[in-house]
Amino acid sequence: MSWFRTFVERPEARVRLVCLPYAGGGAGLYRALAQQLSPRIEVVAVQYPGRQDRRAEAPVDDLEVLAERIAAELTTLDGPPVALFGHSLGATVGFEVARRMLPRFPSPVARLFVSARKAPADHRPSGRDFRDDAVLRAWARNASDAARQAASDPDLWMLAAPSLAADLTMSETYQGRPGAKVACPVTAVAGSADRGCGVEEMGRWAAHTLGGFDIEEVKGDHYFIDDPTDELCRIIEEGV
Repeated sequence: MSWFRTFVERPEARVRLVCLPYAGGGAGLYRALAQQLSPRIEVVAVQYPGRQDRRAEAPVDDLEVLAERIAAELTTLDGPPVALFGHSLGATVGFEVARRMLPRFPSPVARLFVSARKAPADHRPSGRDFRDDAVLRAWARNASDAARQAASDPDLWMLAAPSLAADLTMSETYQGRPGAKVACPVTAVAGSADRGCGVEEMGRWAAHTLGGFDIEEVKGDHYFIDDPTDELCRIIEEGV
């Protein structure tokens, strides 16, 4: 099955914004953003295996493997230039995808947007085993609204737990390569009420690009992408 979901087709778009979900999320979380951005930007959301309409497939629990597969799929897309947007875990996935897309200068990626995620050099494993259901539920109860809802509903949990466990295992086992950089410019976006990943932490992404770097702050907590603001849309519009 295809890796990409386009919620609002824009044949006249000048750039294709490929969006990568946070842990446990699916392509659908980018539907609102697709509707709010201007017609010159077509949002293409990545659907990881194991969730929503790909729930029959085995989820991927290795970030390097996932990035390789997405990068390979992106080479099959025709059309306008590609920019990448990744939120939380998706930011790290986007970074690794950008590294694999013809790693040279200039990059074929117009820009990498990273939001609500510490830079690869700052990644530290938590020591938790997310294959343990009790550990996974504890995490979910402090995460997004969708994750909290799933943790309290047995039927939803049965559907959500495998892909969520795979995503968090992927995050836990990721090892960023020292000095790893992308050739494209990077825009980092921090939520004003994100206690774990504010402007200071997001600023450290500057060390991971050979292109330009800027940093922006929008209103919201760690999951500000669930309700995209006009300010976030402005940042994306001006960045591409």
